[in-house]
Amino acid sequence: MIAMTRLLPTLALPLLLVSSASPLSAQSINIDFGAGSIPADSYAAAGGAGRWNLIGVLPPYERAPLVDITGSPTAANIYMYGGTQLLQFDNPATSGDDGALMDDMLIGRNDPVDECLWIENLVNDDYEVLIYAMTPDDPARMCRVRVDDATPGPVNVGGAWPGAHRRGVTYERFVLHTTGGLIAFHSGLYGGYFQSGMNGVQIRPLSTTSVGSGLAPGAGLRILPNPSRGTESVEFALASGMPRGRLELFDTGGRLLWTKVLDEGRSQRWDGHDLGGRAVPSGVLIARWSDLANRSSQIVKRIVRLP
Repeated sequence: MIAMTRLLPTLALPLLLVSSASPLSAQSINIDFGAGSIPADSYAAAGGAGRWNLIGVLPPYERAPLVDITGSPTAANIYMYGGTQLLQFDNPATSGDDGALMDDMLIGRNDPVDECLWIENLVNDDYEVLIYAMTPDDPARMCRVRVDDATPGPVNVGGAWPGAHRRGVTYERFVLHTTGGLIAFHSGLYGGYFQSGMNGVQIRPLSTTSVGSGLAPGAGLRILPNPSRGTESVEFALASGMPRGRLELFDTGGRLLWTKVLDEGRSQRWDGHDLGGRAVPSGVLIARWSDLANRSSQIVKRIVRLP
């Protein structure tokens, strides 16, 4: 059978809910953009398992309520502007829950507004945001995705299905601290006049990121002092039992400032300078540790650098 692409016109689709039992925070939310099938509760994609909200094309700025990954109602709503169609394509490379998430896509034309979505009424916290943006019928198409005020900055996502979720091909991961209870995320470029889109999005507090068994979230990476001042150096250390991983330090614009490999029970000191030897100004920085053997296992923490 030949796979066919379908474009569904602008319409408001109902929110579809399925049962789940998840231990994660009430501010953890999974969203599948599409119509019809939805991933099972046990499907984590590149993030966390739980109940998925099914969202179609909404009229501009119309709110749709969201449930968390346990299925409990939340105060959070999603709304959009610039997402005008659903693209549906039966990709023969995907199946099951992967196909349910990745075979349809909320798209826009960037004519001139890019695809803009917002989740409101969140508890202010440090969040991880995963945006899925692999165009199911065109592996050559790249979608430029970003999250306002997040690290990293805009990233292109796309390619052929690699057999499992892969960063840069099926999704990108962002971190941010919310203010005003709002996360704003986008696909495309204002005035770009090209197609772009998203398959889905997952948000969760950074405290729920995986750090290995037997450790409290965030406990595997120690940062001292934090906050730090001026030219004061900062020590990063891995707890015993943590696997070897890569530590990266970013500014809030997504620029990589410094990176080192951290071994179990060992520490590295950062002298306050970037990779080019320039002193890093005061402000908020993002430290990210990733398991070298399993890049989906990460710890992300904020660092405050005082004058």
